[in-house]
Amino acid sequence: MTTPGWWAMALSEAVNDQKPLAVAFGGEELVLFRNAAGQAFALEDRCPHRRVPLALGRVVESGLQCGYHGWTFDGASGGCTKIPNLNDDERVPPRYAVRAVQVSEANGFVHVWLGEGASQGELPSSDYRPSGREFTGSTVVNMSHDQYLAAMLDGPECLLGFTHVRLTDFFLGDLRREQGRVVLERGAVWSTQFLPSQFVVDYPLIVRTAVPLSGGSIRMDLLNEEEMPLVTLMIATGANRRGTTSLCWRGFVTEHVPAKAPLRWRIARAFSRSPFRVNHLIDGVAVAALLQAPSRDLRAFRRPHLIPASAIV
Repeated sequence: MTTPGWWAMALSEAVNDQKPLAVAFGGEELVLFRNAAGQAFALEDRCPHRRVPLALGRVVESGLQCGYHGWTFDGASGGCTKIPNLNDDERVPPRYAVRAVQVSEANGFVHVWLGEGASQGELPSSDYRPSGREFTGSTVVNMSHDQYLAAMLDGPECLLGFTHVRLTDFFLGDLRREQGRVVLERGAVWSTQFLPSQFVVDYPLIVRTAVPLSGGSIRMDLLNEEEMPLVTLMIATGANRRGTTSLCWRGFVTEHVPAKAPLRWRIARAFSRSPFRVNHLIDGVAVAALLQAPSRDLRAFRRPHLIPASAIV
């Protein structure tokens, strides 16, 4: 089951008032859409009449209309507002409704609240502050969600890459906790450089990976040796069907140009080419060969703390 909390489900531009968007996260089947005023809504993706996915329907002025028999549902409450074969003097029974889910939008992501009770806490993308041109995308990868988070710590080079940069397996310190995430830094070099000796700890670049303790929003930062940001990437992840993982991401390159940056990196930046790539296809052989090191600590951090029965008075 999905951890209760705010989850980034989609990019803002992927949700519109023309066509509903189906999303699947941790057993939750939802449909996202907007009204004419631009407000985003999320409903359970099943019509209560014949259980047909509402994502197959269409967005209308009064809400979302099922594509099978034309039942229409209000985005805010989930209540059925119209059934075509009812007379004008007949009322729609209150039980004909779908579950509505709370939505909050910020920094280019549409978030939904999954879990019982009132929403609380900051949105996963609250610390993502883009400047300049953004690069975005979305996909579904053939890897389970837990494995994806673990591989992001053990070997992110299997999942993504920064343009003209090579990641190393040299950790610059231990795994640490910061603001609801576990953070790990590793050395990196420009692709035009030779890898330094494994005993050398001074790298020209640093890749900082921050994996959430709950939820699915991963933050990646490419820094220079003075820890000045060069590229920032936010990846929203969630468990999809059949052991796969949904991804959507936003990222940008900062205004700072490091003095030692190779010409090809400068040219790519000048022509507004993407400073990173997120792999759509993942090499299972490469993932299987990764040593499980930081991910063991992640599991320990995420494991709920149990109080011994002997300590309960």
